Formats: sequence, C-alpha cells, structure tokens
Amino acid sequence: MEECVLQRVISICRQKSVSESQFAKMIGSNQKTINQQFRGERSISLDTISKILSSFEDVSAEWLLRGEGPMLKSETGKINIDLISEQIESSSLVKVLVKSLESYQKHEDDLLNAIENLKKENNKLKQGLSNLKAS
Repeated sequence: MEECVLQRVISICRQKSVSESQFAKMIGSNQKTINQQFRGERSISLDTISKILSSFEDVSAEWLLRGEGPMLKSETGKINIDLISEQIESSSLVKVLVKSLESYQKHEDDLLNAIENLKKENNKLKQGLSNLKAS
C-alpha cells in the first residue's frame, strides 16, 4: 500500500510540474525527509500525507490514500448554481446546500476514519519493529 501511495505522491509532483525540492517547500516539509521518502528509504508519514492534502486542496484524499477516483477533486464535478438563469427558489437552494454539506461531512468523517486506521496500523508496525529489534 505504501509504495502505491508513494507513486501517487510522485504523480502529484508530475501533475503540478514541481521538483522534489519545490514539493518539500510547498508542503512545508524537510527536504531531506522528502528525498528519503521518495527514494523509499523512509516511509511516507501521516504528517507528510496531511501536509500534502493541506497544501494541495484540489487533490482527492480518497485517491491519494486508496487510489480510488480521480486525482483532482475538480474532476469529480462541481456544483454550479446560477441563481439568475435557473431561477432557483431560496428553499430549493437551501436543500441543495444542505445535501452538499451532508455529503462533505460524510467525506470528512470517512477521511478521519481513514487517518485513524492509518495511525493504528502505524502503531502496530512500530510495535512489530520494536519486537523484532528486541529479539
């Protein structure tokens, strides 16, 4: 899984046309850490993933973490509301907005669950590594 995430991170750099150095600066991460992660010498950390998603708000977390859906959120479709041409009544607009907010809330909940699962998996891996070192 981690190798796939790394490949998707590299895809982000290609799509954004940025070098590893520029990428590290853009996400506010240490250059050496990013270089090590890109070379596979170091795992992609939750901190790095979080910084990527904060810095590149158009990148889909679902795509980055699971490889599902399009890379960019904008590719999933936009809600275009043109009040003049569509003559949407305010009650209809409120319903549309409420549904959108509910959808975003569910997506946020899913992301928080995914992060929690990654933290648990990370802790298990650390414990396993500690056990191996102790043996």
